[in-house]
Amino acid sequence: MNKKFRLVMLGLVLAIFALTMSAFGAPKVMKIGHEMNPEHPEHQALLKFEELFEERTNGEFDVQIFPSNQLGSFFVQIQNMKQNIQQGHLNGLGWPGHFVPEFFLFNTAFAFKNFDEYAKAINSPVGLEIRQKLIDEHGIRLVSVSEWRRGVRNLLCKHPINSVDEVVGLKIRVPETPSYIESWKALGASPTPVAFGEVYLALQQGVVDAMECPLDLIYSQKFYEPAKYISLTGHLPELVALGVTEKFYQSLTDEQKVILEECVTEAGIYNREIVANSEADIKAKMAEAGVKYIEVDQNAFWEKGKNAAYNLEELEIWPKGFYDRIAESIK
Repeated sequence: MNKKFRLVMLGLVLAIFALTMSAFGAPKVMKIGHEMNPEHPEHQALLKFEELFEERTNGEFDVQIFPSNQLGSFFVQIQNMKQNIQQGHLNGLGWPGHFVPEFFLFNTAFAFKNFDEYAKAINSPVGLEIRQKLIDEHGIRLVSVSEWRRGVRNLLCKHPINSVDEVVGLKIRVPETPSYIESWKALGASPTPVAFGEVYLALQQGVVDAMECPLDLIYSQKFYEPAKYISLTGHLPELVALGVTEKFYQSLTDEQKVILEECVTEAGIYNREIVANSEADIKAKMAEAGVKYIEVDQNAFWEKGKNAAYNLEELEIWPKGFYDRIAESIK
């Protein structure tokens, strides 16, 4: 075997080796960030998604879950999405409103009466329009929307709230979004935007006297320590949505796209099961810690707050007629 032939064979072997290494290269990274702590059902369900997606794509992906704003505050994370620093973000369905304001309807209290109505709305023809707008204009796609659900949001306060009239003037913490602000203005409260990571101290130090969120969040974030009264207002049945960058989504094969949808759906169902199964236990544990639950007239809250969506329309948060269009489409 002459030297030239040996060199050719060596080159061929190296080329085959390179192709093999390319085919079985490092997994593609998928970073997903969220605000909840590691004990929260949403984090546990994201870990379930990680397990399912990695297994069903035969290890081609390395899904990395970052709880507790480890990738930065909410606003940093949505910028990360724009720059593809992270590939996914999980939050209440209203979060894409910072890109397409119509999404703020989905975290407006009193807009719809139950989870199913919110789910029908986001999957209606009008809902699909704004989802496509989010893709076309901002490169973010919502995956398998409607299966992920938080518990309904209730009112936590440092003193008893027994009726909707007692909400007037209440200093209540809300997220920094117009929908939450206007929802509580419609009830006559004094909504005060506070970053999620600062809520505990805001309650403890008297910056606010109240906040609102699902029972599992009140428990997992220990908000019940500085405030002991929960009025069961049930004012917002909140859906949760996983958004992924369109760049990441389009990098998937058709088969992987189907697997992604299936795994997100299964993880969402798992999330709902955790929330449903843990609610009674959470209520009991907070009661043991001194929390008092107050049954209120939910219809009175709804009657006073039902104009919040129209108030947002008057403020031109979304186009006039949008709320009526989407409400009509789910009848």
